[in-house]
Amino acid sequence: MTKRILSLVLAAILLAVVPAALAEDPLTVYYTKGGFEAPPENDTIKAEITRATGIDFEYISPANYADQMWLLLTENPSEWPDIVSFVTPTDPFRFWDEGALMDLTPYLELMPAINELIPQRAMDFYKVDGKQIAIPKWTTTKRYNLVMREDWLDRLNLEIPTTLEEFHDVAWAFTYDDPDGNGENDTYGISGLGLDAFDWVFGAFGVIMGETNWNAPDTHCNIYFKDIDGELVPMATLPEMKEALTLLASWFADGIIDPDFAAHTNGVWQDKAEASRFGITTHWWNWEAQREVAIRNTVPEASLIRVAPPIGPTGMSGLRAVPEVVCAIGVMANSKRAEDAAKFMDYLHTEEGMLTSYTGVEGLHWEIVDGKYLTTPQFDEDNKWIQWYFLFENEQPLYKVETYLAPSRRGALEWNVIRDDADGITCQARLDYRGDLTALCAETFTKMIMGTKPLDDFDAFVAEFMAKGGQEWTDQVNEQYKK
Repeated sequence: MTKRILSLVLAAILLAVVPAALAEDPLTVYYTKGGFEAPPENDTIKAEITRATGIDFEYISPANYADQMWLLLTENPSEWPDIVSFVTPTDPFRFWDEGALMDLTPYLELMPAINELIPQRAMDFYKVDGKQIAIPKWTTTKRYNLVMREDWLDRLNLEIPTTLEEFHDVAWAFTYDDPDGNGENDTYGISGLGLDAFDWVFGAFGVIMGETNWNAPDTHCNIYFKDIDGELVPMATLPEMKEALTLLASWFADGIIDPDFAAHTNGVWQDKAEASRFGITTHWWNWEAQREVAIRNTVPEASLIRVAPPIGPTGMSGLRAVPEVVCAIGVMANSKRAEDAAKFMDYLHTEEGMLTSYTGVEGLHWEIVDGKYLTTPQFDEDNKWIQWYFLFENEQPLYKVETYLAPSRRGALEWNVIRDDADGITCQARLDYRGDLTALCAETFTKMIMGTKPLDDFDAFVAEFMAKGGQEWTDQVNEQYKK
């Protein structure tokens, strides 16, 4: 029997062999998975998860997910789903304040895999008055890659750059020296999603802005803190931030930065990547592996390479370290399936659950050969949707299974990162002021880079930032940091 026939047989078996005594109403999960298509009707992964857990479930993934998630609070609670995947780290606190979330403390005993895998400090991030209001999406902090068109480097006989000056020169060539060979002036050196485009430039000055949330495109940056002699200071207010902005403003004036960087949605920017409109960017670790496949549909010789972030004027270098807690999953207050929700979430933290939800069904999508975890042709056929049920951010499959994405993930582990020294600290001021302050930073820094706001206004920006809640936020995180 060929592997192809075996795969089809296994698929049929999985769809047929599901528990007979499932609950009448499925466990509903409100969720979206950016970058992946919804599964087909012949959904073998869902069938396998249902078989393994004995829980019938349904994923609900509306368009404009972030907006629709908040509209849940205006709906009749009888229409609420059981489980909700949040978009930003602070969302669960808002839902909790509205009385919309269940206290999961009584159900933690049903989650042994979660208790073993997720560090207590991450779990404590979502404790309010001793109550566990959500389960964190916990992850390691090295998640980003700096990516470059390797075929453009080769076409123009350029070396991989290592310093900011060398990166400028490569970006110039990618803009003005016809790197795609089509005879048209239609490429830029650098592009990205808002300030994410310059992650590696900020890192060369020892600061970071990040991070765009692709489900909420109005969120273009974050507030990171740096420990300076035992005192936490917002990175957005440091002189090094002004230095980075000054350099970026000069690069923008040179024309090597895509002028539409601030207006990009993920879809538009992704289309530009696949149309070969820019040569340097940064993104979440799995981006370049997926885009390289798509670009090769029109440019068969295209190749993307991951490169080390450049070294700055004082020897600093790094990409952003993502927060240890990305966001969270909660159970709605009126759910009648709380025990099933706890068991379902816990299964996704077991080795079996992580492998299945990330890489598919053993024997169908992957197999163990001579001790190695290898994907099958069926994985390649299904890879556009295969992570749809990967609800959390557990990474064990990335280190085990030789998927086409694995080199990208392992590559991200190589780079130095600039971390938020206030990571894991939440406070009321963050909840109160984060939205306004990130908007202020995004607007001000974007205008400074594009030359529509003078860099000399940086000190005035700092004063405004601190007056609009930045000082209160700084005081509160320092109070906790020094405990």
